[in-house]
Amino acid sequence: MVKIDDNTRVDLDTLAVNHYNSLIGVIQGNGRYHPINSLVGRINAQKNLDAAIPDLTRVDFWDYLLNNNFTNLERLIISRPSGLKVIIEEIQDICGVGFFSNDIDYDNANLNAFGNIVKKVFNYSNYRDKPECRVNCNQFNLSYCPYCNEQLIQVITQINGATGDAKTRALLQLDHFYPQSRHPYFGVSFFNLIPGCSVCNAQLKGEKRFDITTHFNPFEKRLDDYFKFQLDSMFISTKDDVIISYDNRLPYPNNALEDFEIISRYKGDAHKRAAYNLVKTFKNHSRKINNSLTQQIIGLFIRNESRTRILLETYNVPLTREEINEVHLGKLKRDIAIQIGVLNNP
Repeated sequence: MVKIDDNTRVDLDTLAVNHYNSLIGVIQGNGRYHPINSLVGRINAQKNLDAAIPDLTRVDFWDYLLNNNFTNLERLIISRPSGLKVIIEEIQDICGVGFFSNDIDYDNANLNAFGNIVKKVFNYSNYRDKPECRVNCNQFNLSYCPYCNEQLIQVITQINGATGDAKTRALLQLDHFYPQSRHPYFGVSFFNLIPGCSVCNAQLKGEKRFDITTHFNPFEKRLDDYFKFQLDSMFISTKDDVIISYDNRLPYPNNALEDFEIISRYKGDAHKRAAYNLVKTFKNHSRKINNSLTQQIIGLFIRNESRTRILLETYNVPLTREEINEVHLGKLKRDIAIQIGVLNNP
């Protein structure tokens, strides 16, 4: 639904570089990287094993990452989504298609023997358990899953009552936009890890064949730029009359909406009730009643606020696209307010 850059207060590219530096670790006294704790050290160790087989294609893959002072490894970790797509093509030129994974169909893929080795080398599980992961997730400043705008995601701090020690927990999942079952070398790539909810990630997305030409990566695009939700009719007497659909504002595949079953999920009572309340408030009231209600609310707030703005804020409608992720069903509410005509679409 949203572009993560719209929500964060930090420079994500700088955060990605810091993430890369923490992964490669520091050089030991012997002039080498640690063979377990350093990503570079693990790659070097596995390259030596593959050279002893010998498997030259595997060695070429590792060399692609290590040569020129790890230039391509750094690219792989810090590149934005469009850069990751270029890296996929470069690796396929070296190794061929299907070198890491068995691509069964659109929904399913599984790693072959070497793919599992690569996954182990990049060691996503280790990163997921580190405090750095929780710090990074907190920096994104997200309130709701950027895919569905429905499920709450958050990083919380727990205080041990006995010791007073503080511990952070990330109540979210990190979705590999390019799944590990297809691209294990993106296991810890910064802009491949989308903080989201378990419904979108584990239950619906799974191992589907995602790509930036067919799906929205929230580090790259806003769904708000391409699709808008709408009500099929404004003649609504009860919430059960609400029918929510969407319109493709710009030519773009609707795979994300279908794969995350957005419209099916938006048929729930909470979604219908949110839409119904907006229509009831802004559409079904006469101008005289709206003006009267607005005047009552204005008395409780700063008098120089616009009447419509105060009503929108009262009913928790995001006034800007940057506020969409702060509100449950923020895009749905905002799009309906635009459809009714009480909010402009900047």
